[in-house]
Amino acid sequence: MTQDANYNRLKSEKSAYLLQHKDNPVHWFAYGPEAIQRAKDENKPIFLSVGYSTCHWCHVMAAESFSDQESADYLNENYICIKVDKEEFPDIDSYYQQACHLFTQSGGWPLSAFLLPDMRPFFAGTYFPKSSDHGQTSFGELIRELNRAFTEEQEQVQANAANVTETIEKGLIPKDKVEFHGHYPPPAAIMDAVKQFEDSEFGGYGQAPKFPQFAFYEWAIEQMLEGMIQKEQGEHIIKSLERMLMGGVYDHTKGGVHRYSTDEKWLVPHFEKMIYDQAGLLRLLSKASIIYPSPLIFDGLIQTLEYLESEMLGEKAHFLTAQDADSDGVEGLYHTFTIEEFEDAIKNYDSEEETLLDQIDTIKEWFGITKEGNFDKGLNVISLDYEKRADFFTQEGWNTVRKVKKALLNERKQRIPPLTDNKGVASWNFLIVSALVDVMQYCQIDVIRQGASKLFNTALEGLYNNFLIAKDNEGMKIKHTTTREQSLPYLEDYVFFAECQLRVYEVTGNPVFKQNFADTMTFILKEFVDGNKVRTRALSTNDFELYPNQSISSMDQSYKSSASTLVALCRRAAVLFKDTDYLDQIKDVMEDFTHESLKNPLSCGEALRGLTYPDAAYRVVKLPHAWLENPQFINFMPYFLSRFVLDYSTEVGDKWEICTLTECELTGEGLEKFIETLRPSAQDEE
Repeated sequence: MTQDANYNRLKSEKSAYLLQHKDNPVHWFAYGPEAIQRAKDENKPIFLSVGYSTCHWCHVMAAESFSDQESADYLNENYICIKVDKEEFPDIDSYYQQACHLFTQSGGWPLSAFLLPDMRPFFAGTYFPKSSDHGQTSFGELIRELNRAFTEEQEQVQANAANVTETIEKGLIPKDKVEFHGHYPPPAAIMDAVKQFEDSEFGGYGQAPKFPQFAFYEWAIEQMLEGMIQKEQGEHIIKSLERMLMGGVYDHTKGGVHRYSTDEKWLVPHFEKMIYDQAGLLRLLSKASIIYPSPLIFDGLIQTLEYLESEMLGEKAHFLTAQDADSDGVEGLYHTFTIEEFEDAIKNYDSEEETLLDQIDTIKEWFGITKEGNFDKGLNVISLDYEKRADFFTQEGWNTVRKVKKALLNERKQRIPPLTDNKGVASWNFLIVSALVDVMQYCQIDVIRQGASKLFNTALEGLYNNFLIAKDNEGMKIKHTTTREQSLPYLEDYVFFAECQLRVYEVTGNPVFKQNFADTMTFILKEFVDGNKVRTRALSTNDFELYPNQSISSMDQSYKSSASTLVALCRRAAVLFKDTDYLDQIKDVMEDFTHESLKNPLSCGEALRGLTYPDAAYRVVKLPHAWLENPQFINFMPYFLSRFVLDYSTEVGDKWEICTLTECELTGEGLEKFIETLRPSAQDEE
């Protein structure tokens, strides 16, 4: 082994995750040609470790194995070790997660992938403990056995790698077709199909762990607003929202949502908070507020907007990626309270109007606070008892709930907060800006809209300063993350940017955003659509990396599928620009996604949003730009769900038109007539 290999190369990296590992005795490389070339030169397997800075189990494995000298010595002698921040290289993570699913039928982080020098995987898993407890293979056993296989069973290792590579290229979702009538099954039929997975007691679908599945719930709320979902089906959706927002998966003290619930009750979360989850929450609650105008929904919006502004907006006006589950090395410590800590917070609440002490027994019942706790070592995750909702869903009761949350926040401010990763990721920032537009359009409470608008104005400037490098004839060049100056063109960045630009245009009427949308869509369709497949990175970069340019399915992962969002955008672009080429270029993708999404609707919520409506349901609504200054129009904007695309004219006059892809079916003059045409009972309601 050459002398220059004997050190850890992560000290000069900007990624918080890589810097967490800079003092490991493992001789880590950051991902790049130097590491791959060394693996080829020395004919050694690659140990590829993928994670992110706020990942709890990444911390555990780092402490157990990567800080262990014996493990490090074996790795350094027998492997080329590469550490990857998944937020910097989403395509690397996505590709080897698929390999992990093939080898272990599961995935997650930390991702531990073992590769040939040409980057093909011959095994992949996730967390491995230092010792082999409960029959699980230890990390030490694993790395020795895989090195033995690489050395002694090269033919079998090569065969494994070839099989996995071929299977990933074909796609992990079976290609058989689902039979149905019409262009797509109606929403009520899809709800019937997933009914078998309903948790009728605690809300949601399936068993623990439970993820919020924001895109699916957003689709369901939209179809409830359209009148396409039956009352009983809709009641389960609302109950699920209530359960989430009352459970510990929602941060009652500060706002925002944790990653997922570890139990079926939505009570004990995995405590990390991801920025993309906040985007999903805002989108869902803004639309839910139309059909279910509950203080639970409105306070969820208010708190989450305040949380984003105070804790997740960086100095350079970009949103930060995530907050850790751990503080002081203990998971959940920052967010949980012993009964004594809870009582002290109530006692210390300073209000000139009243004290909370005379209600403390009731408050503890409402919030489920006990001596034993509902988490580790007598700690209580803050939640609201669903069975007692009739007691606190009163004006007086909810005022008390708000005061308790304020009291808990005052106490929590004294604690050591968890780590916040201060990098910005382009695609996730675009998601948040689009979500803020949803709040501005769909929420009918002025103070909430104003809060979203304030954050929107700051964030929009941040997008251009942090992620958009230049504009040429093919649209914006996007920098994926603030920690790397160069990156490949990733589908998720360009699709979510296009979505963001269209949504910003719909609420501002600024034609620059409309042109940005058009330019970006042209670039996407040229560079990412490959027949019936949508690729992770631009086709022109196919040969830039050893790992393949994989296709993206319709399934939502940690956040909604960017390929499914592309389908929805093409359908909206077609009616906006009266151009069927948008539909023609993705017709094969739509065909495949139709059948993929119907095999697992719960995991394909964004695909449902893009495929449910027939082409004939889409409309472009052409309006005078001046109406954007009219409060009466602003208050009418929640009427327009995603099958309507708002377009604006600066011509003098008050003319409006509502058009399909082929013809204008309604036209008129004046806002009053416009509202009366779309909602004939509006005058009577007033």
